[in-house]
Amino acid sequence: MRIGVLLAGCGLYDGSDVHETTLLLLALEEVGERPVLIAPEIDQDRTVDHLSGDEAAGERRSVLRESARLGRTALRTLDGCRPEDLEALVIPGGYGPVVNLSSGFARPGEPRRILPAVKRFIEHFISERKPIGLISLGEVPVRTILKQELEIPPPPHDPGRPSIDPERAIVHTPGFSVFTRMQDVQRGIRAMVAELLRLMGERQRRPAGIRTAAPPEER
Repeated sequence: MRIGVLLAGCGLYDGSDVHETTLLLLALEEVGERPVLIAPEIDQDRTVDHLSGDEAAGERRSVLRESARLGRTALRTLDGCRPEDLEALVIPGGYGPVVNLSSGFARPGEPRRILPAVKRFIEHFISERKPIGLISLGEVPVRTILKQELEIPPPPHDPGRPSIDPERAIVHTPGFSVFTRMQDVQRGIRAMVAELLRLMGERQRRPAGIRTAAPPEER
């Protein structure tokens, strides 16, 4: 169990995207990995009726309990998981990473902020230069921590070619934010997982003294 998967609920509009998460778990299983599923023990920022797309006012749900719907294995709380025990992290998309792990996204005049516990957890992987895989809007918390602008890239000609930041060991595939066919999303996720494993192998072969990168704020 070397790879952590950070979940943010269950469902496109208010949690982790079900299809992206399922395809990710399948891709990891195909290469022999048994990921650690992780979610914060907090209430959702909002709950959305996925039939109508409307917000269900007054309905409260737990990010942890909703995330448990996505896995057939034990789910760990964010506070109960040591990032030091993991070699890589993946964050699936959906609006959960945007509204549950961070705040202020797409709200004019309001700064984007990451929940402190989530920020500390992700910063471990950034500062140690451990590989991070991102699917669709799963990139929002990481880009926010790195103070990077969020841009919607044009669809790649080849869904099987993820974007790679070799300096920070970050791999991103756009998922359903760009593609409409599930088979294209699957190709992208499989390619992202393959690149993640390659980066993990490179890190293992790197001398220990140069594994640590500068903290995000120092870059």
